[in-house]
Amino acid sequence: MPETRATAPADVHLTLFSAPGAAEMTRLSAVETVRARILLSVEHGLLAPGSRLPRTELIASGLEVSTITARRALESLVEDGVLVRRPGRGGGTFVADAPPQLQDSAVSAYRADRHAIHRLIDQRSLMESAIAHEAARRATPQQCDELDELVLRSQRAADWLEHHVPDSRFHRLVAEMSGLPEVPAYLSVYEALLKYFVPYPQEQLEEGRDDHRALVASFRAHDPVAAVAVTRRHVDSLRREMFVGLER
Repeated sequence: MPETRATAPADVHLTLFSAPGAAEMTRLSAVETVRARILLSVEHGLLAPGSRLPRTELIASGLEVSTITARRALESLVEDGVLVRRPGRGGGTFVADAPPQLQDSAVSAYRADRHAIHRLIDQRSLMESAIAHEAARRATPQQCDELDELVLRSQRAADWLEHHVPDSRFHRLVAEMSGLPEVPAYLSVYEALLKYFVPYPQEQLEEGRDDHRALVASFRAHDPVAAVAVTRRHVDSLRREMFVGLER
C-alpha cells in the first residue's frame, strides 16, 4: 500500500511510521483499533462467550487509549451484538453468548498487516537482545528488586489489561538500565508492536512471567549471555502468541 506522511491529533489516528517495520502498517482510528483487538480476542476464544469485560477505564489503560475512545468502541460492539450490557448487581459488559461473525474492516486491516508485524518482531528481537546484554552488565540490586516487584504486580493482576501496565513498565525499565543511546529507537518498535496485542486470559501469561523471572536472575548474576538467550526466547514466543500466529 502507498505510504502516507499525514499525521493526525493524538488518539484520533494511529500512524505507526516511527519504526521501520511500521511503515507498511494500516492507519486506523483509535476506536477502530480497540474494536479490532477485542474482536480478534473474541474470534480466537481468548474472550469467551459470556465472559465479563473489565471496567472501561481499565480497558482504556490496558490498550493505551482514552476512556472516551474505549467507551465508543465498546458501544459500537454492543450495537453490533458482539457485546451485551447487563444492569444491576453483577452487571457490566459481557461477550454475547453467541457473538456474530462480523466482516469488520478494522480486523481485516489488522490481518493485512501480518508481514509488517513479523518485521517488527524481528526488529524487537535484535534490539531487545542488545538492551538485555547491556542491562545485565549494568544492573544494580535495587533495579533488580524493582523488576521483581513488577513481575509480582503482573502476577496479581486480575486480567491481561491490568497485567499490561507493570509488564510494559518492566520492559521500559530494562531499556533504561541498558543506558544505550538507541533506546528511543527500540521504544518506537516496542510501542508500534503493542498496538497489535490482543487481550489474553491471565492464566496464559505465566510463561512470559517465567521469562521475566529468568531475565532478572541473569541480571543479578551479571550474565549477559543468559540474558540474551532469555530475551530471544521471550520475543520469539510472539510469533505464535500474537493473533497472527493463532488458528482462526
